[in-house]
Amino acid sequence: MGTIFFLFLLYIVIFLAVKHGINYSYIGQLAKNKFPDEIEAKNTEVVSDEEIERELQKQSDKD
Repeated sequence: MGTIFFLFLLYIVIFLAVKHGINYSYIGQLAKNKFPDEIEAKNTEVVSDEEIERELQKQSDKD
């Protein structure tokens, strides 16, 4: 049980370190400055259930 907890904790630490490293690195900052709209749009885009159902209906109508 302790090993599982340790691995989970290690995963969280590594995930946060990588995320922090990318966001504050020189290349990460360049990407944010060069493409601010695209990055923000990808982070906030939400697809509703109705849109998914319409797309599935369109695909099934084509077949």
